[in-house]
Amino acid sequence: MSHKIILPEEGPPINIMPLMNIIMLLIPFLIMSTEFIKLSVINVTSPHIVGDQKVPSEQSKQKLNLTIALSEKGITLLTKGYKITTACRLKKTTTQSGTSSNQEITINKVNGHHNLHQLTQCLQKVKKLFPKEKSIIIMATSGTSYKTIISVMDASRTDDKKQELFPQVHLSPGVI
Repeated sequence: MSHKIILPEEGPPINIMPLMNIIMLLIPFLIMSTEFIKLSVINVTSPHIVGDQKVPSEQSKQKLNLTIALSEKGITLLTKGYKITTACRLKKTTTQSGTSSNQEITINKVNGHHNLHQLTQCLQKVKKLFPKEKSIIIMATSGTSYKTIISVMDASRTDDKKQELFPQVHLSPGVI
């Protein structure tokens, strides 16, 4: 007994013209839609950590070491060797470690929001005293909103007249 193997017959060729038409319609649409997509980049420097030790960076070698600490009460401005008071005046600290001993709030919140205008004015005063300084450190806790951090970054980079204040922003965890 012999078994006869029946091979299936070849069907008609697949018509790919509808697929090609769809692709030809999608290409111009995709090209046009990329024109409306705006990508933005925010340049910040993250903390450098190797194991449990921090690597010395440029910011630790600088004289001012200006830091913005965001809290639920307001904004505190800290420096190495100076204390910034509520009137945005720099006072030389006399502690041996060179850090500010009293970390009072420099700028209080207004209606539950950080006062960014007053922050910019305060940073203008600091910039006049240290015109060569370009970097600033922003410390925020995990509960601080993304919008608040970005707003503080914008307020610390340029003033109302678009003059440069502190363009090099470094992020740090919020530990005071």
